[in-house]
Amino acid sequence: MCLASCDVFGDMWSAEDKSAKSSLDGNTLTYSTSSFTHTYTLEETELGATVSFSAFPSGVQEFTEVQTRLLGKSKPGTLALCIMAFEIYRRDRAAGESCIKKCNLSANATITMPRLKEKFPARRGATTDSYQQPYLVASYLKGATRANSYTPDKPYVIILTLNDNPNVAQGEYSTTYKGSVWHYYVSCNGDDRRDADVLEPDDNGLIMVHGCGNLVMSVPAVSDWKDTLE
Repeated sequence: MCLASCDVFGDMWSAEDKSAKSSLDGNTLTYSTSSFTHTYTLEETELGATVSFSAFPSGVQEFTEVQTRLLGKSKPGTLALCIMAFEIYRRDRAAGESCIKKCNLSANATITMPRLKEKFPARRGATTDSYQQPYLVASYLKGATRANSYTPDKPYVIILTLNDNPNVAQGEYSTTYKGSVWHYYVSCNGDDRRDADVLEPDDNGLIMVHGCGNLVMSVPAVSDWKDTLE
């Protein structure tokens, strides 16, 4: 679902669609309604993952389905899910806030959302404020670089790799959150990468984002971005 023609944010992304159905075939989730079909595929290895998808989740209902049935069970997949939540927040503050809270530890969500609010303009479309970057999420998609004004390949792909910094303690136990912390890089702006980490809880529940401050940092600015994200 593309909101390129929608000028003002609203609650259309928050509404429940009773026609929605989803099916999981191996590592691919298909989510369908009476008006669209979206697919999500997780390809995971010991060293990272790629997440391919035809469109961003249409709202909280679809996001929750993608989280609980596919991406939320994967450490790198959860970081891809978090980036999707950022884009939902850009389009619909209320729906995005709900999605961010669903995949982030509460302390991290509290830190992240005010920073996103500063990054994203209150109305979808062009902005003259150099600090605002509505193309932030686009910069994390394969093929999107500053040189092409963050125009991604289709289907969209997010590439994640295990953080190979020897000074990073992979699997370090958090007594505060009762789980192990794992660190990853997320590809950004072509050949750049940014680090973020997730918590794998002891109770075998869904993976949660533990820290993602670098994912909200500015990317090189462009002035001619086309808002075509679906």
